Amino acid sequence: MKNPVKATRVSIQKGKEIYEKKCVLCHGIKGDGKGTASAGLNPKPTNFKDSHGEKMTDGEHFWKITTGRGGMPSFAKDLTEEERWHVINYINTFSSHP
Repeated sequence: MKNPVKATRVSIQKGKEIYEKKCVLCHGIKGDGKGTASAGLNPKPTNFKDSHGEKMTDGEHFWKITTGRGGMPSFAKDLTEEERWHVINYINTFSSHP
């Protein structure tokens, strides 16, 4: 599945706001998978800064956000499809930083 939302500054900012409300507790403020609630989770939250995050396509991220995985809940009802794409545009910025 291809991301239909362009990774504009506005989209990335919207994604950041959603991420900080819904994702940061597990995935961490730096996107390293070391949020305060990540300790007891199995599998561990994705580290968007390492190669695992880079290898996942936008479509794979969308599927996991939509359906959930392990301790991660489904966000199908919490976030619109467009909001999920904004989050993906934001998390893609983690792997582009050293």
